[in-house]
Amino acid sequence: MKIIRISSENLAECHRINQENTPEVGSRTLEGLQNLLENSDFSLCAVVDNEVVGFVICFQDTETTNSYMGDIEHKNFNEISQRVDDFLYIDRIAVDKNYRKKSIGSKLYDEVVNFAEMNNISYLTAEINLFPTKNTPSFNFHEKFDFTELDTVKYSEDYEVSLQVRINS
Repeated sequence: MKIIRISSENLAECHRINQENTPEVGSRTLEGLQNLLENSDFSLCAVVDNEVVGFVICFQDTETTNSYMGDIEHKNFNEISQRVDDFLYIDRIAVDKNYRKKSIGSKLYDEVVNFAEMNNISYLTAEINLFPTKNTPSFNFHEKFDFTELDTVKYSEDYEVSLQVRINS
C-alpha cells in the first residue's frame, strides 16, 4: 500500500468511496469534493495495486480556512472553532468497503497525527454522527486514537453530532 496526495487524477476514485460511505460521511458532488480538496490543508489517499482504497481530507485552523469554512457554512468546523484553537479538523475519512478491517484508516490517521506533530498543531478534531444513527464504528476507531468527546451539537430533530478532540503531544 502507498499513501499519496489526493490529486485530480485520483479524485474521482475518492468521490466514489465518499459516496459509498454516506451517510457516515456527508454526500458531495464530484465538484463539491474537488472544492473541499482545493481548499484543504492536508489530504491523502491510500492506494493498493493502483486503486484508491481510502482517503482523508483535513483543514487547519488558519485565517484562510476559517474564512472558507464560514463561506460554505461548514457547521461542524465552525462549532469546533468556537471551542478550540490551533487544531487540525478531519473533515472526512473513508475506506472502500472491500478494504475495511485492513488498517487502512489507521495508516491514514497515523499520517494525520504525524502532520499535526510536525506542524506543532495542538489538537486533532473530528465529528461523529449521533443521530439519525450513532456511528459506533467511528466512535471505536477514534477512541483507539485517544479522541474524547468535546461536546455534542444538535442541529435539528434529525441531525446531532459528537465533536471529538485529541490533544497532540
